[in-house]
Amino acid sequence: MDKTKVVENLNSLFELRKEFYEFFDNNMPKIANTDVFDFKNSKDLDAKNAYILFNKYDYAIRKLLPSIYKAYEIDMDKDLKKDF
Repeated sequence: MDKTKVVENLNSLFELRKEFYEFFDNNMPKIANTDVFDFKNSKDLDAKNAYILFNKYDYAIRKLLPSIYKAYEIDMDKDLKKDF
């Protein structure tokens, strides 16, 4: 994958990250005068929408991984822990 495509994928990843956090911003209160989510006083989130956003974000990350592995000569079987 060339640099232009990697940059395009990174920008897509950052856009999806923004969308993921906007979901939390729109659905979860924050502790007064902070940017910290107030989990104690939050309502239940829509699990389906949270999963949809996470899945798009995760897919964007997985699209980039082969290029990162190649650029840094990372062997997925030898170098990485696969406990996820």
